[in-house]
Amino acid sequence: MKQFTRLTLFLLLNFFVSACATVSVLYLWDQLRSPVAGGIIPPIGQILRPPPDPTATPTPQDTPTPAPTPTPSFTFHTVQSGETFDSIATEYSISIPELLAANGFSENQILGIGETLRIPKRVAEIESVAAVGDLESERVIIRSVVNGELSLAGWLLETQTGLAYTFPQVVIYTKGGALNVFTRAGANTVSELFWGLDQPVWKSGEMVTLRDSLGEVRATYLIP
Repeated sequence: MKQFTRLTLFLLLNFFVSACATVSVLYLWDQLRSPVAGGIIPPIGQILRPPPDPTATPTPQDTPTPAPTPTPSFTFHTVQSGETFDSIATEYSISIPELLAANGFSENQILGIGETLRIPKRVAEIESVAAVGDLESERVIIRSVVNGELSLAGWLLETQTGLAYTFPQVVIYTKGGALNVFTRAGANTVSELFWGLDQPVWKSGEMVTLRDSLGEVRATYLIP
């Protein structure tokens, strides 16, 4: 009888301990799944961030400055009876070398009536080449002839012997504004650029050519 009583007590004790353990586990599980500020407790290693505030002012983003719109390269002219390269170039205030280069013609090319010519649109001019032969001061002076901004990025300044200077990201901001391209080395500014050569490059009687970023001739100048 005593043995049976002990067994019964032992079974009751085991049941009580098991019940307590089960209740404790359930309680802890419920606490872990309870809402906290900003939401549910995240898994280990995950950072909980509060939801965005709909009333907050959004952080301004930097807007890239748009590049100046390239100026169209050409207009077109239909050759009429009696017209020559000289008369057409004079009509559009361009040089004969510019007109020939724009159309891939030679000086002895014969014009046909009704033929369509590409006429370079004047956007810049080579005003002069100063101090020819003097490395310290030798420079090409380029002037804008269009209203508004004129971007010269990627343009080329070429010698008759094939040397070429490539313009960096530079803009002439107003009509009549000038840009000096020095032959020697130096620090570029908004109005002065430096080729970086160690000897003069220009000579009297040489043709200077200014090409745009597409390789089209935009201006020429014959050094006196």
